[in-house]
Amino acid sequence: MVQFDLVTLWRIGSGLTEVWDAITRPASWPQWWRGLEVAEELDRGRADGIGNRQRFQWKGALPYRLTTELTIRRIDPLSMIQGEASGDVTGTGTWRFACADGITLVHHEWRVRATAPRLKFLASVARPLVCWNHGRIMAWGAQGLARHLGATCLRVERRTTA
Repeated sequence: MVQFDLVTLWRIGSGLTEVWDAITRPASWPQWWRGLEVAEELDRGRADGIGNRQRFQWKGALPYRLTTELTIRRIDPLSMIQGEASGDVTGTGTWRFACADGITLVHHEWRVRATAPRLKFLASVARPLVCWNHGRIMAWGAQGLARHLGATCLRVERRTTA
């Protein structure tokens, strides 16, 4: 089993509501998130967003694509979104949000295991490269979000815990 525990922190010079609104509208992500080729809603879910299911196709700096579906399992408005991933990876993705002095902190945890044979193979021989690729895509997201909001991306940090 190839497990990934990836944590990314963004500091965006924008208000919490603006950041939350952009993140909770994944259909618009390809307009500003480099590397995201497809964001397609498969199931709207409930009015509060629980059960919403999206399909994403990602292309980072390495020569492979990753396709995932994410089903929203929990939402705490303006605070946290958690989803269950399936497809080329399975596991959970969690977004946490906080704001102080007009700067929004976005904390993303991606705790997944690879299921796609090409990703499992690549991770077995070049795991640091796969983690680096994830970091690039997440940095592109932070930079794109800031541009989209007319804000500044103050910092992107990443951490691999396994």
